[in-house]
Amino acid sequence: MDISLIHAGMAGGAALAALPVILHLFMKQKPKRVIFPALRLIRERQKRSRKKLKVKNWLLLLARMAVLALMALALARPRVVTQASVGDADVPTAIGMVFDTSQSMSYTQPDKSRLDLAKEWAFEHLKKTPSSSVVYVVDSAEPGVPPPLSPAAARKRIEGLEIRPANRLLNSAVGQAYAAVTASDKPSHEVYILTDLAQSSWDMKRPADGLDKAAKDKNLRTFVLRLTPRDIVDVSVIEVKPANEVVTEGEPVEIVAKVRALGPSASRVAELRLDGAVKEKKTIDVPAGGVLDVRFTIPKTDASTPIHQGDVRLTGPKDPMKFNDLRSFSFTVKPAPRVLVVADDPRDGEFLMGVVDPTPAPAGIPRPFRAEFIPSARFVEKSANLGKTYRCIFLNNVAELSEAEWGKLNGFVRDGGGLVVGLGRKSLAANYNATIAAQILPASLEKPVFPKSPTTFGDVADLSHPLFDRYPKELTAMLAQIPVFKYWGVKPQEGSRTLVSYADKAPALVERVFKGSRTGRVLLWTTPLSRRPDALSPDAWNEFPSDVLGWSYYYLMNQSVSYLAGTAEESLNFEAGRDVILPIDPAHRYKNYIVQDPDKKSSDRLSPLENSDALVIFAPQHLGNWTVRASGTEGNGTVTGFSVNPSVSESEFVPLEKAELDRLLGEKKYALADDKSEIDHVIQTIRVGRELFPWLMMLIMIIVVLEGILANRFYREVGPGGGQAPAARQAA
Repeated sequence: MDISLIHAGMAGGAALAALPVILHLFMKQKPKRVIFPALRLIRERQKRSRKKLKVKNWLLLLARMAVLALMALALARPRVVTQASVGDADVPTAIGMVFDTSQSMSYTQPDKSRLDLAKEWAFEHLKKTPSSSVVYVVDSAEPGVPPPLSPAAARKRIEGLEIRPANRLLNSAVGQAYAAVTASDKPSHEVYILTDLAQSSWDMKRPADGLDKAAKDKNLRTFVLRLTPRDIVDVSVIEVKPANEVVTEGEPVEIVAKVRALGPSASRVAELRLDGAVKEKKTIDVPAGGVLDVRFTIPKTDASTPIHQGDVRLTGPKDPMKFNDLRSFSFTVKPAPRVLVVADDPRDGEFLMGVVDPTPAPAGIPRPFRAEFIPSARFVEKSANLGKTYRCIFLNNVAELSEAEWGKLNGFVRDGGGLVVGLGRKSLAANYNATIAAQILPASLEKPVFPKSPTTFGDVADLSHPLFDRYPKELTAMLAQIPVFKYWGVKPQEGSRTLVSYADKAPALVERVFKGSRTGRVLLWTTPLSRRPDALSPDAWNEFPSDVLGWSYYYLMNQSVSYLAGTAEESLNFEAGRDVILPIDPAHRYKNYIVQDPDKKSSDRLSPLENSDALVIFAPQHLGNWTVRASGTEGNGTVTGFSVNPSVSESEFVPLEKAELDRLLGEKKYALADDKSEIDHVIQTIRVGRELFPWLMMLIMIIVVLEGILANRFYREVGPGGGQAPAARQAA
């Protein structure tokens, strides 16, 4: 802690404290000799009184000296400077202003957004900033080094700041400000962080960038203006998605919207729009602090329109955050992928076919696939045009195939088809390990394994894999309960990976991927994909397909078809700031793609490489439904699209705690203020210091009062009649 003086010369006035002593010495009266017959008792009384009066006079003298010294010190205007060397509001300063422009800063209460409040304070502050200062304006949405600006130019830059759907983390934005300010040669350095302190704007796992540079700069001060709204009230659509983003032609589509209320319960109207028309409206009551699922059904779809786009929006009372009252979605309609199931025993084939494509389908349940079963003896009839007819093939407990049939499967997979193999009692290792079969199978067969006690499915290697990513915890828990009595011991091929293991660590599901114009995949299960209700049957190897043990088998079989047919990978709905990746059908390649934003005001032309398997649109900024128009050299083309929505975390509005902010910016390394007046006071205190003048004046008043009391008390002597003695009156 340092002490500075605004008027250091005035501190010399403290020497005037010696004035009472000097006056006392020069004006001291010589005692008059008076001959008076005194008794011994009177002389002793006089000695005691003189001694006592001497002590009292010294106290009074010290009080009068203190008054003079403190008055001189008060006129010098001392200040206590706590965080930096002595500063002043007129010192040229390098100022970094970090503006949080994320969606949560659009919260309006009562009629101004958080960003509006940040701008207002910045304008007022820059008015008081010397023109010799330099200002670095950092927009949290824009990477890059901020240019140095004059205060006037900085005001214009700040005027243009807007809420941005795609934003960087503030950790990086603060680091930009530190790097720019610490490199400046100005004598004073200041960084201001203007934010609502929502957790969604920070990476909570690491501190802000550039803290090492900030710690080395002794002239740097950091200020945080907390713009967190109080008593947050908001109703938002946090999720909208169709049951599938690739919908089977002719099937109904269910659109599920999740609506959440922060604060009290709320009543709203939820409106579904599709392809520009209002399809359905519902009045909903969202519980306080809860989430409500709102379901809409589109009765029928057709493939004549390649892409369908819409949104779910909330209408009703005025809402503090408008950006999350609407959420867009896209889905495409395609003919149902065809699936071929091959097995030696009809029980193995028909069971699996009924799982993938139940006929008749249960009421209200769509048929996303069209499955067909044939005995393995007839597979040669279908093998001629596999790629043109089917997207996925199952081989379940098949004993063997001819080299020609394995060759057809080889070509099918390498052209982008999907193959699922379920090994069972009938599978012959020599046939599956033959040269042509081994070219596509993920593992070579060794011998069947018969555990002494049933094992179960154990570890899932990658829960983010498309087979498991929708219900990772539920699938893991359910698979761990399924007994497996027998399985094939296998040795995975080089380049393959084990997706699921048994509890004894043996491979249960192995995958092999073939890259090409279209990606082909093979999934190998080391136990059959059908069950026998008779536990004594030689083909009763597991209870995987059991209804009693849950839905994991049914889900994984259908998800396998989606994954292998490519529909599981097709995503048309993205969060702002993410790259959009749209797969390119190698059978229908186009030279040019026109990408148009939701407002139809701007468009970009993209020309991917001839062998590209995807069209990449880098981090589109605008929220809503985008259109992509493809055109070829012969005038042919197609239309597709995608939707961009704000991050769900922006609507959660969880503010940082003080301890969390300490971890991000360093404990005791910044000053925090909750409003404009408070931050102005904090800035003044840290820049110039805390002024001691009021405290000194109060101390002077106390001493003056004390001096008066001492003077009256010390010079008052009581006479015989209770009045003041003549000597005391004379002294007074």
